[in-house]
Amino acid sequence: MRVGIAGLGAIAPLHIRAILNRGQKITAICDIDSEKCKEINAEFNLGAKEFSDYKEMLDSGEIDVLHVCLPHYLHAEVICKALGLGVHVLCEKPLAINFEQLNAIEKAVKNSSATLGVCFQNRYNASVLYLKEFFKGKEITAATANLVWQRDEKYYASGAWRGKKRYEGGGVMINQAIHSLDLLQWFCGMPETVIAHCSNNSLKGVIDVEDTAYGLFSLKNGGNFVINATNASKNCFTIISMFHAGADTVELSGDNLIVNGRFVTKSDGSPIFGKEEWGVGHNNLIREYYNCLERGEKFPIDFYEGSKTVKLILKMYESDGKKIKI
Repeated sequence: MRVGIAGLGAIAPLHIRAILNRGQKITAICDIDSEKCKEINAEFNLGAKEFSDYKEMLDSGEIDVLHVCLPHYLHAEVICKALGLGVHVLCEKPLAINFEQLNAIEKAVKNSSATLGVCFQNRYNASVLYLKEFFKGKEITAATANLVWQRDEKYYASGAWRGKKRYEGGGVMINQAIHSLDLLQWFCGMPETVIAHCSNNSLKGVIDVEDTAYGLFSLKNGGNFVINATNASKNCFTIISMFHAGADTVELSGDNLIVNGRFVTKSDGSPIFGKEEWGVGHNNLIREYYNCLERGEKFPIDFYEGSKTVKLILKMYESDGKKIKI
């Protein structure tokens, strides 16, 4: 399959390495900055055709699969165009930034024979896959995820779209904490209601989105899960998630797993789940995406699965301290 990449920012190299590791051919790359195209072509020795307009790349007929690594507000537009041409799409998070975009993508999915996948790569971390098996047949009644990171004025100045509601769709929730929230709902199931508070505490006048968020989600079984997220810290700390199911208590600290007070380890006692390098999840997810395409199978994180966490975040923004239905 011939692969194209739209958007050559910070996340694109992870996709490129995973695509090449899978043995796929990257035949086209696209960025409004032509110098980025030249640099990526040279760095990875791709020999790909270079485009500055994603529409021209899609209309060229050069690609069978498109990886969308663009700013958030462009995701829906590009997805719909590609699916309309029968081009498979693997999109970075978030799938969309409002309900109108989600509706447009759903319509495009229903009218296309192509496959849409969404990058929630943390689902493919070894510790997370272990937990998914561990929780089979068990009912989680309480869970929490805590993200305390640092994103300063320099970070938001790195892209004209960053920190702007119109283009990014939100702040810490839709950009950084989206993965933690995705794992909460993947393990616990879609909640019924949410009460959320979102605020900008550290970058007033710099961004018009939240740097801090709290969400309390109620579950159908009477339990709940809580997410706390901020990028107002002066340092980035390890993300910690915790789950309670019956007599079992689980802590996921980064990619290290503690079950009922004991580290999950290999038979020789050494840690098994520490990440060796950033991007392992992407590599695993992208490999599985192409496996599914080749076998003609459904990719697990499709539109319907990938849209769940976006809907939860949009409901958090809508809540504004009030209890609302999901």
